[in-house]
Amino acid sequence: MGQATVHIDEHLLIERLIAGDPGARELLYDYYGPALYSLILQVVPDNKMADDILTAVFVRIYNDINTYKQSGNTTLFGWMMRLAREIALSEGNHTSGEAMGGVTLQGNNSLQRFTSTLPQDKQKVFYLCYFKGLPKEAVARMMGVEAETIVGQMKEIMVAFRNFLRN
Repeated sequence: MGQATVHIDEHLLIERLIAGDPGARELLYDYYGPALYSLILQVVPDNKMADDILTAVFVRIYNDINTYKQSGNTTLFGWMMRLAREIALSEGNHTSGEAMGGVTLQGNNSLQRFTSTLPQDKQKVFYLCYFKGLPKEAVARMMGVEAETIVGQMKEIMVAFRNFLRN
């Protein structure tokens, strides 16, 4: 039989984290750690480096939880994903790579190789949505298109990414 889904009240969890509750930190790590680790591995495919980055991500989350409310993110998980992407991209930048949108994608990893296979317009959408963590609505405004266009492009991009990983 499968594991039961646990609902976490983010507002209560945030208040407990702000108060420094070690139980809340443990719950946050147990609940969100696997998803953030998976995201980090997409950017930095080295397990040891990914472990170190995950630790850095949670240290930053614990230290900066007060800034979450001012971040403009609608969910705690969205904010944590953005931090994880930023830290993974920053920490993963150790070898020369390809410039994209003012940020350099470094290393010879699957994510960089996949991104280079996309047409320029989709590279920009992928970069803004995935690497920068911007909402699809914001990307649509920046690119002067409807949000549904960006949603459709991201679906196509993610299907292409899954296919890329299979080969």
